[in-house]
Amino acid sequence: MKVNGATKQIPVRIGVWGTKPGQYSLRQALTEWNEIKHWAKKEKQDPRLFGKDEPETSPLTLRDAIDAFLRSKSHLKEHTLKNYELQLRNQVLAAIDGTTSLVNMEWDNGGRQKVMNMKKQIEERGSYDQANRVQKVLSQCFDYAIDEGWMNRGQNPAVKQSKEQLPQQERHHPTIPWADVHELLERINLNKYSSHTLVVLSVKFMLMTFLRAGALVRLEWDWVDLREKLIVMPGNTPGLKRSFKKQHLPHHVPITPEMELVLNAAKKLGFSKKYVFGAYRHGNYPHLNPEAPNQFLSNLGYKNVLTAHGWRSVPLTVGQERLKVSHEIIQRQMGHLIGDKVRKAYDNALMLEERREFLERWSQLLVEEGLKV
Repeated sequence: MKVNGATKQIPVRIGVWGTKPGQYSLRQALTEWNEIKHWAKKEKQDPRLFGKDEPETSPLTLRDAIDAFLRSKSHLKEHTLKNYELQLRNQVLAAIDGTTSLVNMEWDNGGRQKVMNMKKQIEERGSYDQANRVQKVLSQCFDYAIDEGWMNRGQNPAVKQSKEQLPQQERHHPTIPWADVHELLERINLNKYSSHTLVVLSVKFMLMTFLRAGALVRLEWDWVDLREKLIVMPGNTPGLKRSFKKQHLPHHVPITPEMELVLNAAKKLGFSKKYVFGAYRHGNYPHLNPEAPNQFLSNLGYKNVLTAHGWRSVPLTVGQERLKVSHEIIQRQMGHLIGDKVRKAYDNALMLEERREFLERWSQLLVEEGLKV
């Protein structure tokens, strides 16, 4: 039959051949097959839909599969489920019509080309990692549909092929040398494109704490103790990247005088009673979008030059070379769990005094280099 304008052979399973009750003789099989072909040609339907309830008027669609898949994942962490929803609804359905039947999304029926075209659209925006993540989640969605019997086995159009699974060359997050930090701080202070004050404050706080953007924007006031000059972030905070077995370990951030000034400024803005960097306008998050720091850096002219994550290499390098601080102290402050499996399992030392001294010197160094707080 013709599928998407091309003639293709479609295998249809009728039943089991044999002489036992319920099995087909050759003559019976040929008779039923001719009936199926006649029906498919007359109704212009996939022959695999023969005998199913109202396939021509109510086939399950891509949107149906996505909705059901997301409902099945309600047990996931809130931020993970939110990412799945954004990827499937905002990116997949923006490229593939949600009313497309699951039959027409099968590999042999042109679904693979639809998925690859979607992936290419995302890659053309420069989001290669995101394109792979979206394909992976969509593949899980189709696996769910196959498990439910809505699609045929072996017809997942988003599954990764062996050539796609070849080890890729390791890519590091773009960063800058210390010699370029002064210019970066000048651009942040100038804020040429008038980014929101809260976004600027979040980036300044990121420079001093080198928190990952995902953890930074989710910082809560309840975790901030100005009396003790300490922030204690739960280990399951998105962005800290603790393994499930290590989520009971919180992350500690000693507060320096410079950090306190940023916190006080954020408090005065008063956008949220819960989050330090609460959402200043309606959006998908009750706090700043995790992409806000990177978008700000991009607006400053640092697209493909520096990212929020890439900044973490600056204090790790400069802290050792310029401030003569042990890499272990810096890595602990970065949220890394130090050592081999045995040490990670049993070494719960915080070394807060050493980390506080490092952050105080680091914050002062940034101010000396031009950071305005």
